[in-house]
Amino acid sequence: MTIRHTGGHRTGGNVSGTPMPGASDTAVMPFPIRARTSKPPRPRRPALTAILCLLSLICGPVGQTALLASAAGLGLVATTTTADARATDATVPGVTAPDTGTTTGTTGTQDTLFAVPASIAPDSALDALDKTIRDVFRTRIDASSSRNASTVAELSQRAGAAETRANAMVAQLEPYEKIFRSMLDVLGPAPAKDAPPEDATLTEHRNRLLAAQRDLTGRLTRARLYALQAHQLVLVLGQRNNAAQQAMLLQRFPSPLAPAFWSHLSAEFASDLTRGRDFVSEAAQTVATTAQSSALPTLLICLFGAGVLFAAPFFLLNQTRRAAARLLPVGRVRRVGAAVLYSVCCGAFSGFGAMVFWIGITGATDVDGSDLARFASFVGAQIPLVGFILGAAAAILSPGKPDWRVVPLCDSAARAMAPYALWFALLLLLRGALRYIDTEAGLGQFGIQAADIVFVFAAAPLLFMTPRQIVRQSDADADDTPLLQSTIGRVVRVLAFFVSIFCVAASLMGYIPLGYTTLSWICSMVVTLLGLSLVFLLINDLATTVFTSAGPLGAHLVRLGIAPRLVDQGSTVISGLLSVFLVFIAVAVAQSGGDFDFSVIFGNIEKVVFGQNIGGVSLSFDVIVKCIAVPVIGYYLIHLVQNWLRNRLFPTTALDLGAQTSIVTIFTYTAWILVGLTIMSTIGITVKSMTWVVSALSVGIGFGLQSIVQNFVSGIILLAERPVTIGDLVQINGTTGDIRRISVRSTDIGLSDGSTMIVPNSQFITSAVRNVTLGHPTGAMSVSIGLPLGTDLSKAVGVMSKALESVPGLLKDPAPTVTIASIAVDTVTLTASAKTSSPRNVDAAANAVRLALWSALHENGIVATVAPTS
Repeated sequence: MTIRHTGGHRTGGNVSGTPMPGASDTAVMPFPIRARTSKPPRPRRPALTAILCLLSLICGPVGQTALLASAAGLGLVATTTTADARATDATVPGVTAPDTGTTTGTTGTQDTLFAVPASIAPDSALDALDKTIRDVFRTRIDASSSRNASTVAELSQRAGAAETRANAMVAQLEPYEKIFRSMLDVLGPAPAKDAPPEDATLTEHRNRLLAAQRDLTGRLTRARLYALQAHQLVLVLGQRNNAAQQAMLLQRFPSPLAPAFWSHLSAEFASDLTRGRDFVSEAAQTVATTAQSSALPTLLICLFGAGVLFAAPFFLLNQTRRAAARLLPVGRVRRVGAAVLYSVCCGAFSGFGAMVFWIGITGATDVDGSDLARFASFVGAQIPLVGFILGAAAAILSPGKPDWRVVPLCDSAARAMAPYALWFALLLLLRGALRYIDTEAGLGQFGIQAADIVFVFAAAPLLFMTPRQIVRQSDADADDTPLLQSTIGRVVRVLAFFVSIFCVAASLMGYIPLGYTTLSWICSMVVTLLGLSLVFLLINDLATTVFTSAGPLGAHLVRLGIAPRLVDQGSTVISGLLSVFLVFIAVAVAQSGGDFDFSVIFGNIEKVVFGQNIGGVSLSFDVIVKCIAVPVIGYYLIHLVQNWLRNRLFPTTALDLGAQTSIVTIFTYTAWILVGLTIMSTIGITVKSMTWVVSALSVGIGFGLQSIVQNFVSGIILLAERPVTIGDLVQINGTTGDIRRISVRSTDIGLSDGSTMIVPNSQFITSAVRNVTLGHPTGAMSVSIGLPLGTDLSKAVGVMSKALESVPGLLKDPAPTVTIASIAVDTVTLTASAKTSSPRNVDAAANAVRLALWSALHENGIVATVAPTS
């Protein structure tokens, strides 16, 4: 939590007396306020200024930078620097300018390529960085003094700005190292003493390149050094800032109930009154000057425009509801969409109105550095929030129109809560004025504390009464609208009660900064959580109604060819990621102290989203998104390649089913290994960081993972050597079946009864395996017949051969045969042999052969006995 300075006005100095430049105000305001710097007068363009100010509010902090850059390009803002002027003659890098007899240096005409590094990091800029770092380092700070909290924050800002400038120089200079190195590699080393002399032009080029490389190395080294020093200062100042903030937060003044507080306040009253009169006089003089000058038409037009903008939201509520009814389906999503749209419109119109009003009363003249400008910067930052709160309250509560009400409140509770929204909006305006009083007004300590305690006694009753009013109105109302009695609601009501009592008690005991800071932070978090809650509800409702496969947009995606399952999964995942991002924003605002300082908020978001490292492992929002996106995208790409291999490539080859399966399996496992390595690289896990994991695995393999590793290696061997493949009929450990699947750990064998036996891969490597189909795609069968000793063998052989020709399933080539297997004392054994199309048909074919031979022999009067089958 960032704590404000409450001990007096900011003087811009430090303990040791070192002059300190004024710190830039961190408040976000919609007015065109600029820093207090001495600038030459420039012509005013009221119309263009008004347009730029309006557009800057729309674009936001990022858009303002781009807008100013665009304005500079159009000649509206003069931002030409000496370095830019030197770079205006730049041509294509790497092309040597015509020889003009000049040397590499910082002055005069020189080769364009060699001038670029000097213009990126000129000596003046590097010296300025050195001076800034030295000034910050030499400043004495007493962390126990509450008056130095603003000084610590100012020094931290200066060190951070220096680090940013130094890193920007390093990023721009580093590419030139490679350029110079490549060009020197082309030129090669200088000729030796005994070698033939080279062309004078090459020698000149080499000397100029070497001089430029030395100059670049010196500038790059200085920039890197300053970036490192500034970063260390930022870290140290962060620790000092926390100590100063804690000292200021727990600073105790005389109790407002004690006479000592009022005696100190009366002693400061004369100077505070003089300061207030000066402020009023300055503001009145600014408005009077504007009204008396030629800017009077601008004043009238801007005042009228501000009035229109402030009044416009009163006529937009019904229009936004009609727009939501046309665009969104029936249900809560329509109510939430209307509330979000109307709240944003109210905040935008309020900000525009405040901006136009400011342009009108100042006549678009330069009032930078004045007390009025600083006061407007703090109060103006709250005006868009006030508009947003009032618009959100009107849309969410919807007194008299329960069909558009977002929260489950009864009519009487909704009407009773409307004045509380106005109360809270006035508190925000008071908060902005108090921020000016605390940091810029120049009042005495007790004058500041008196103003802060006014805020405490204005905000604490609101925090105390709001939840009680909701419950009381719900109990007293006659309708049956249920009150949301969730656990979170009960906890919030209890916390609101105790926090309000705590802040009042702390202020009465003399801990006024603690009470004020707590309530100010709560006000900011209420605005933040209200806005984020509306966005959260809108995202989730859109994900469940509009973007599903059954919704309007989801159905359109389905018609384009996307599977409904993918549409539903995508809407769920995207809504979840956006919800997580909203939580990150809430945490960033809470960490910024609730002052809506967008530079601090964006810095906190960047730390959470892009810059959190724990033990060298990146854990941030973008890493989470990448870790989710990489396997999802990898899954679909692998599936796409598998289908292409099976349906497009393999049908054009002579590969059998087993080879095709092995190729697909090896590709799949290799692709997933690459996906896993990509995820590890995204997180920041390297081979070096995995050393301890490999060591632990080696110990685990030695004790308990031997069989797993053995099966894994055996699976790789089976896929590579293919002693057995998919579809083979194998016999292992007395079990016969067809191989259905081979993975890197086990093999699935389908048995004759329909069940599946899972066999570890190591058994196929270490034990005997009978592969019936390997190299012999056909099956062989034989049936033995026993005949009495006096049987006519020629007749019996002929009958059996003819019977075999009529048995279906036997191959004609080679033809079935009947042989005399043995002649015993009283029995002659004949054997009928044949081939089948597949080993799987042997049993059925042998059964058909026995039946055919038995019938044929008995029909011909030959007595036969069937011998055991071989």
